[in-house]
This record gives sequence, C-alpha cells and structure tokens, in this order.
Amino acid sequence: MTRTFILGITLFMVILFIGCGTSNPTLATIGDEKITLSSFEDDYAKNNGGWDTSAISSIEDRQRFLDLLVKFKLKVKEARAQGLEKDSAVISEMETYNTSVAQSYMTEKEVVEPGMQRMYDRKKEEVRASHILVRLRPAATPDDTLMAFIRAKNVIEQIPTVPFDSLASRYSEDPSVKTNYGDLGFFSGGRMVPEFEDACYSLKPGEYTKTPVRTQFGYHVIKVTGQRPNPGSVRISHILLRFKQGLTDTIAVRDTVWMIYNKLKSGASFTEMMQKYSMDPKSVANNGDIGFYERDRLPPKVADVFYKMKIDSISEPMQFNYGYHIFKLTEKKGLPSFAEMQKDLKEPYKQMRYQHEYNQYVRGLKAQYHVSIDSSVVRKLISSLDTTKISGNEKWKDTLSAEMLKKTIIHSTGRPLTVNDFADKTLTTNDLKSYVLTPDNIWLITNKLLDAAALEEHARHATDRYPILANLLTEYKEGILLYRVEQDEVWKKVMVNDSLLKEYYNVHKGEYRWPERVKFVEIFTLADSTAKAAYKKVQHGKDFLDVAQEYTNRSGYQEKKGMWGFQPFDLNDLSRKASTMAIDSMSVPFRYESGWSIIKTLAKDSAHVKSFEDATPEVASGYQEAASKKREQDWIEALKKKYPVTINKEVLTEAFKRKRVESQ
Repeated sequence: MTRTFILGITLFMVILFIGCGTSNPTLATIGDEKITLSSFEDDYAKNNGGWDTSAISSIEDRQRFLDLLVKFKLKVKEARAQGLEKDSAVISEMETYNTSVAQSYMTEKEVVEPGMQRMYDRKKEEVRASHILVRLRPAATPDDTLMAFIRAKNVIEQIPTVPFDSLASRYSEDPSVKTNYGDLGFFSGGRMVPEFEDACYSLKPGEYTKTPVRTQFGYHVIKVTGQRPNPGSVRISHILLRFKQGLTDTIAVRDTVWMIYNKLKSGASFTEMMQKYSMDPKSVANNGDIGFYERDRLPPKVADVFYKMKIDSISEPMQFNYGYHIFKLTEKKGLPSFAEMQKDLKEPYKQMRYQHEYNQYVRGLKAQYHVSIDSSVVRKLISSLDTTKISGNEKWKDTLSAEMLKKTIIHSTGRPLTVNDFADKTLTTNDLKSYVLTPDNIWLITNKLLDAAALEEHARHATDRYPILANLLTEYKEGILLYRVEQDEVWKKVMVNDSLLKEYYNVHKGEYRWPERVKFVEIFTLADSTAKAAYKKVQHGKDFLDVAQEYTNRSGYQEKKGMWGFQPFDLNDLSRKASTMAIDSMSVPFRYESGWSIIKTLAKDSAHVKSFEDATPEVASGYQEAASKKREQDWIEALKKKYPVTINKEVLTEAFKRKRVESQ
C-alpha cells in the first residue's frame, strides 16, 4: 500500500466525517469539553446579527469569534475549577437574578402574549351591547355595595317581561342613557374595561348577564344585541368648514358646504375644493387625508355611512357642533394579521387589560401553590411592633423575640415564609421600606409578600417549562463567573506603583501632549446693557477679574471670577477668539450663546509633551490596560496548558452550510 494511497484514504475519511458521518461535528475541544459546530453557529448568529448575516460572514470573522469563544470557555472552566460557583456572593446574585428574570419571562409568556392574542382574536368579531349601570364608588362600604348589587339584581329579574331600553331609561345611572337608551353600539377587543368586555364576549346575541358585573364604575347589567365580523378600517379624507365662535354664521356655512358638495357631484376636483375651502391646515398639508379609522372609534351614525361608501365616493355634508364635514373614502382594508398588529397591540393591552389579567394570574398561582396568610401570626406580629417605626428601619426587627421570628406567616407547598423572612424582605425590598408599621400597613405588606411568594414559587419551576430561559440563566451565571475570575486573575494581579508608571511614561510620553492652549477670562451677561456697563468699568481701570466676579452670569464661574484657565484653541468660539488676541488684550462685548461676552486673553502655551505629573491619570490608565492585556495573555496561555485546546479548522469552513441547504 503506497503512501499516496494511504494519504488519499485519510483525506477521504476526513471529508466523510465532516460531510456525512455526523451532522454536528466537533469544532474544538477544551480539556474534556467540546464545542460542536451547531453550538458555534448558534452562538455566532446570536452575537452577529442573526443567521442570514452570519451565513455570509468571512472565515476570518468566524476564526476571530471562535478565538473569543475558546478564551471565554477557558476562563469559565477555570472559575468552576476554583469553586467560584459555590461562592456565597455568586449564589446570592444568581438567586436574585433567577427570580427576577424568571418572573419577567414567565409573565411575558403566560400573561402578556396570550392576553395580546386574546385581544386580537376578539378584534375579529364586533359585539353590540346595551347596559344598565348602577353606580358605585370603588371604595364603597360593604353595605353600599350590597345595596347596589340588590338593585342591579332586581333589574335583571325584570328583563324577561320589560324591554331592555325601557329598563335602561328607568334605572341606568350612565349619563349617556338619555340619548342612547343604554345602547353602546358595536365594539371589539380593547375598547371596554376588562370585566365588561369579558362579560360581553361570553354572551351570544339576545343573551344577558344573569349576575351583575362589577367594574370600577359600579354594577352593570349587560345584554348583547348583535355580533358581526370586524370589517377592518377605512381611510378618510375631508373638507372641514368651521362655525365662527358664537355660532353667528351657521346658515352661511351650511349654504357654502352644500355648494361645495354640489360642485363635487358635478365633477369638481376634491383636491382643489379641499385646498380652496377646508379649514383644517394639518389635513390640507396631507391632501385632506385624516388617516385610517376602525368602526368602533367612530360615532355609530358616522361609521354606518363610511362603511356603506364605495372607494373614492363622497358623503353628503355632515353637521357637528363645530361645523360641517364632507368626507371622501379613499381606502378600505381588512383586519391585519396578528404578526402585523402585535407591536400596535402591546400598548393598548398594557393600558386596558394587563393589570386585570395579571391579578387573575397571581390569584391562580396562589391557589395552585396553596399560598396563604396565617392571620393569627399577623395579629401577633402587629401586637409586637412599635407602630411609629418605619418599615425600612432595621431596629424594629430587633424588638421581635426569637420565637416570633421563627413563626410561619405565609404558608406554601413550596417555601414557607417566616416572620424573620418577612422582616428581611421588608428591609431589603425598595417598595416596602417606606411604610409606617401601622396594622393596616402590616396587612398591606403581608399581602404584597403573599403575591411575591406565589410568583417566586412558580418561577422556581420556570426553567422546566422554558428551556430558552434555562439557557439565558446559564449564560448569565457564566458571565458572573467570568467577571469574578478575571478580577482575581487579571485585575488584582496587575501591580501599579510610581516607578512602573514612570517607566511606562518614559517609553510612551510622546503620546501625552498638550495642544496649543490659551488662558482667558470671561464676563458673561444676559443683557447687552449689563455687558456695556461691565465693559465701561474695566475701561475706567477696574480689575477685569473683580468685574467678572461682580457681573458674570455663567453658572459656576462667578466664584472663579470668570476664569477659564488654559483651554485648547479649538475648544469653542470663546477659546478660538481668545487665541487670536494679543496677551492682556480685551474684546468688546459680543453676542455669544444666549447672552453677551467680554473676554481677556491672559496667556498662551504652545503644544508640548505633558510632564509626568500632568499625564499621570492617562499614564495610569494606559499602563493598567497594557499590563492587564499582558497578564491576560499569559494567563490564557497557562490555561491552554492546563486545559489543552484543539481546533478542527476544516470544520469551521462548514459553518452555516447545513441549515442553508436544509432551508432550500
């Protein structure tokens, strides 16, 4: 068997291994750890603009990233070898981060995203509803609440035998009932308060609520009277003619708008009529366009007209309390897809529904994990406290007995909360630190911690539900380990003293230079008359610095007597002007910024190398950066010996090909 044949077989096996033998070959090994091609691709794409951008990256860019990735993994490997994972500070930071990130992540996935989807799904169907409102203050007493509930229930009992609009006219405390008899027209998701909307979308046309619905306004009796697909939105242009203040010209405006309408019907250009007559400057600049409108954003009668119009058709003049409109319908479009609407849905969802659905979510978690308050312990805690103390003052905890601190104040199937935990969380949680320890506030804090306990318990299981979250938390943990080990092995081992800094300065002093500079003083005033008065005083022999201290209005410069000190020629217009003046010469008052300035040039300094003393801050920074780079390089080389690194360069050329082929 010849050497050439053996070499050919070897090369064939390498190609076979890369192309066919495995779909995920090993790109590099670090000790006993492997970096696979797919993990490299994922990391690279995540840090370099996504898959498509990464697929056209150069081999040199990929090699640079691989070098950084290997160094990162070497450092994290060493941090683990040093036992930094078990460091109490690292553990504490991770617990705090895990809880907060997991809660944010799961709230987004389990409340916000499904809530936005539900809002979108409801937008597909419009419902028409009538209601009867029995008003009730949000902080109503139990007796008032019961009385309002009974009144609403009494209305419901009459619905089978009395027309709903008659009941609304008789009983509803909604002011609009005088004109609409309880009819709210058609609307879709995100238009009504959550409890009201939920009730409406749970009913079919003709059905009504058998139990009063409580909202922030009181109790509602609701009847759904219609349902239809959402017709989308219409785009409108208009011509607006306004009444004069005092409404002295309503007949003249009416006659003018009908004259315009008749001309339009006879073929006149809408654009020309709009530019000539419309009193809405903003829409005139947009060729009369006032944008898209959904049906439930419009008055019902106006909406009915718009949605019956054909594209490019014109409405008859419509009167409003401020004037007349002639509308032109220019475009119709259906409801966009969820993906298209997602960004626009987030803000209204947060405003209208998020808090309601978040509260429901937390209530569900409390039931799921059996999280509850031990009321007897709360009462004992209250009786043990000085009610004049502030919750953020640590001394109140010291007054509690060891026995009291051990009592469980919040029970859970997970981690119960003791009074000691209650105290620690109250003292360390920012939004719990400012309460006076009155009985009401102790109950308030306890209920806040009750919600937090349910969320924290759910968060402990979040990584089981969301592998992406587990990856995110792992990355954060590795970042903490990296920071800690770099502090210990690089920054803390860089020695800094005067002799080392002077040695570095002597080698690099050419890099530390003063530019051409000018030293000047300024009198700055807000009024030219004040500047002229100051100028006269200097002309009559008064010391410029004393006048500057008396007159200058520049913030921070009065106590410095207007002194700017040495500044680069090109710092600003003042320094540029001062650099052109002779030493000891003074300018006349001139306009500068929001006032007037007078300057006097005191000295000039040519460009030159800074002394060690002047350059010390820059030298120290430059030396530390250079020394830390050198220390890091030496450390990395030592780590490579401790954890041998092998790179399969031929595998790197295969990056991003696999998925590109799969997607074709």
